[in-house]
This record gives sequence, structure tokens and C-alpha cells, in this order.
Amino acid sequence: MNKVVIFGGSGGLGKQISERLQSDMYVESLSSKDVDVTNFDEVKDFFHNNDVVVDSIINLSGYNHNMMLHKYENHNSIDVKRQLEVNIEGNLNILANCLPTMREKKFGRIILISSVLSSKPVAGTGVYSGCKAFIDNLVKTCSVENLHYGITSNSIQLGYFDGGMTYDIPEKIREDFKGSIPLNRWGKIIELENTIRYLLKTEYVSGTSIKINGGLDF
Repeated sequence: MNKVVIFGGSGGLGKQISERLQSDMYVESLSSKDVDVTNFDEVKDFFHNNDVVVDSIINLSGYNHNMMLHKYENHNSIDVKRQLEVNIEGNLNILANCLPTMREKKFGRIILISSVLSSKPVAGTGVYSGCKAFIDNLVKTCSVENLHYGITSNSIQLGYFDGGMTYDIPEKIREDFKGSIPLNRWGKIIELENTIRYLLKTEYVSGTSIKINGGLDF
């Protein structure tokens, strides 16, 4: 039996998406305690020891720590390193270990989560927005290398949703962001779910970044 594996599926948006997809799909939802995406060997062991074929992966793992560039010093380098490990190395580890089987099967669906900040960064998000821009280009390269094997690779540029990292933002700033969204509301989980379901089904969309942002343009 084939299945969808969701990394970062234990909290926030990941948990909600996992529960919704489980209504009609075989879904395995993983937390960082189940598989640490920053650990290559853990990711490798998961795919190699899995007795069920994984034909679709969704990576909702992410880490953000706001920091003004002029305030960067050695003492906060641990937060910078963590962002690079989770947002860049984590995605590389997943792709390196899921692609061989997908190429052998000649089928696969890869969905990585990016952000509107990848193309429209705001103050304090230099590292995070750079990581998300990396993800957008990573799926393009992955598509070039693997689409002829029946594997699609796409990213979703999330705007501000009712859940997840949105609630890590201070309340006043959060309300200012909400007011800048043309629809004047947070994104709904059903809107993310519908986009994911579309990307899991289609074979003619690959190497692209889909924006779900309520028309937001900074």
C-alpha cells in the first residue's frame, strides 16, 4: 500500500493537515521526536526500514528566529545554525533519501513548505527568508532532475495562517500583518489542504511555488 508521509506533522498546521488527509489517504505523520530531519542517518533509516512504499512526502518542518542583521554576534549563531539545519539541511536529507525509491518506481510527489517571506522579506527575517528562497529553488532543481521519472516537486509559499508560526509573532505586529492582507483575515486550513490535495493528484505542475496568501503583497 502506498502512503503519504508528513514531516513536522505533530503541531500547528502539520497536525491539522495530517488529520484532514487521513480521512481518505494512508498518512504517516511524524514529529521531530519520531524523525529528526536534521539527522541524515535518522531520515535514511526511516525510509530504508519502512515496510510500506512511500510515494508522497510533505515537509512541514520549519524553524524561525527573528534577528536584525546588524545585531548578529557569535552568541546568537546557534539560532542561525538551527534555521539552516532545519530549513535547508532537513529538506536535503529528505530528498536524498526519498528520491531513489521514487525514481525506481517512476512515481513521486514532493511538497515542501516555503513562505511569502521568500520573495517579500521583512525586517528581522534575513536568515529565515533566505532559507525559504532556497526551498523555492530547490524544488525547481529537483523537478529538472526528476520529472522524467514521474516525480513532481513543488513548494507552497504560505502567507499568514490561523495557526502555526503566525502565533509566534507578537500580538500587535500580528494584527498589523492581518490588516495588510487584502482579504483582512488569516488563511484557513481548508485552503492549505485543498492546495496540497491538488499537488498530490496532478502530474502537470512541477518546479513551481504556489502562493497562498490572501493577495498579500508587502
